[in-house]
Amino acid sequence: MKRILCLFSALTLVLTSCTNEESSSEEKSLLPQTEIYTNGSEPGENSTIKYSYDGNKIDSLNYEDGSKTVFTYTGDLITKAIYTENDEGEEYSTTTTFTYENNKLISFLETSSESESYRRKTYKYNPNGTISTITVLINPKTNEEIIDSSSILTLDANGNIIKAEFNDSVNTVEYDSKNNPFKSITGYIFLLDSGIFDQEVNTVNNISKITENKGGVNTGTSTYENTYNSDNYLIKSVQGDEIYEYTY
Repeated sequence: MKRILCLFSALTLVLTSCTNEESSSEEKSLLPQTEIYTNGSEPGENSTIKYSYDGNKIDSLNYEDGSKTVFTYTGDLITKAIYTENDEGEEYSTTTTFTYENNKLISFLETSSESESYRRKTYKYNPNGTISTITVLINPKTNEEIIDSSSILTLDANGNIIKAEFNDSVNTVEYDSKNNPFKSITGYIFLLDSGIFDQEVNTVNNISKITENKGGVNTGTSTYENTYNSDNYLIKSVQGDEIYEYTY
């Protein structure tokens, strides 16, 4: 079954490439072949995902239960992702369609064969460098729209989200300087917080710490123990009972 991480609400990132001390013109561009997810508290959530490519373009994510996500490109931009699963002979699907302007994601629309509402998220790129987002739920029968959430996002020089403000909550995020497993996939960094690749945000570096604050009070801190290969790509991330492992 598809997993969408809920590390923090309504997050995204700007459309830039990572530059850091480890980077060089000869840095290898690696592509993940498998992701193994282990949950010590809920072993029923354990899963393995295999990745299929056409060059550096992602073709599909293939889950061990037979479900999959298939991608469509327009040029170097991912414009559609269709997730399908089969439950006791019934096939269900979720289609996410991406819209861009000047190579920036301005909205995505998520429709599902089993959902009573569709979801659309829009992005506004502010002069001060932040991004404002609005998520609406759409009744597919009446086209009535209801605002579900909104946020203001602050970014670092590498394009990683470092602060997300929504309602009376503020989450701050810290990153390492190493390579996210998916950073070399064509179009990956343009997908923002669409939930594709089983991630809430598509970053070029890896999350090392998240601090949650609500009403001016610290309500929680999550730390990540990350391990890398000789090319500075993430191969293992541990947060509490959850473990992600990658092969290339």
